[in-house]
Amino acid sequence: MKSLVKNVINKTVKFALLSAIAIAPISSVFGQKAKTTSLLWKIEGNGLQKPSYLFGTNHMLCESDYHMPQKVKDAMNSTEQSYLEINLADPNLAKETQKHMTTAQPLSTLVSKEDAHYIDSLLQVKLKTSLKQLENIKPMLIVSSIMQTSLPCKLISFEGEIIKATKASNKEVKGLSSIEEQYSFLDKIFKPKDFVPYLKMWSDEELKRGFTELKGAYLKEDLDKIDELMAAFYTADPDGYRNLLPVRNHLWADRIPAIAKEKPTFFAVGCGHLQGKEGMIGILQAKGFKVTPVFN
Repeated sequence: MKSLVKNVINKTVKFALLSAIAIAPISSVFGQKAKTTSLLWKIEGNGLQKPSYLFGTNHMLCESDYHMPQKVKDAMNSTEQSYLEINLADPNLAKETQKHMTTAQPLSTLVSKEDAHYIDSLLQVKLKTSLKQLENIKPMLIVSSIMQTSLPCKLISFEGEIIKATKASNKEVKGLSSIEEQYSFLDKIFKPKDFVPYLKMWSDEELKRGFTELKGAYLKEDLDKIDELMAAFYTADPDGYRNLLPVRNHLWADRIPAIAKEKPTFFAVGCGHLQGKEGMIGILQAKGFKVTPVFN
């Protein structure tokens, strides 16, 4: 059991902590809606001595599609530290994660017998394991692990590459949220009652198609297209949506000014947090910062 749990941690924790992406409707109530064919935005003014940058990552990108644009490298080189959603470079990451990845109540007691049988059958096919072995693991981690088996390629961690580049320049990597805080939001977003509906929502073909469409929009740096693809995802769960995006967007945007004033910083968060209703770009603009897209 211990080795199985460790395997689940190693394979899924970073994916689960970062992969919950949904996008708000395109219209923004904060600041002026800007041209959004860029994933990199410069943050200036409002007391900043030097510019900082905000970059949208993709937590699910094929290794073969990975490319770090020169403009992103230049932005990292011109700043003095990097901030991710959480500090994935923290040597205590796995230890801290283990504190939050299990549930007090077995999953089999939270779903119907029929659903428990469905979950068990799926786990045996997808992960070569059983519900009994994983029933104290949080559903989000199990869903993330199952999703990865449906994707058509080996994934690369954009955040991992940012960490490598930052450390190669002897700069610090930090996190806008603690692991505990990130998990607290995931617990609000993804509840046990959602487990089976999530599993049944997508077939392998639908996951691959959605993955391909999102990848295409990301590689074109088209935030509006990403909005279009994902806008309706959380319409049936407004509370989940609010905890996933607006609440965290405000939380992180509120922390950015003090960080950026202390040191010019390269901020990297999931691309879904940038644009849209109450997106980080608009929130920072409303705070008086000049936030503009970097095209080249």
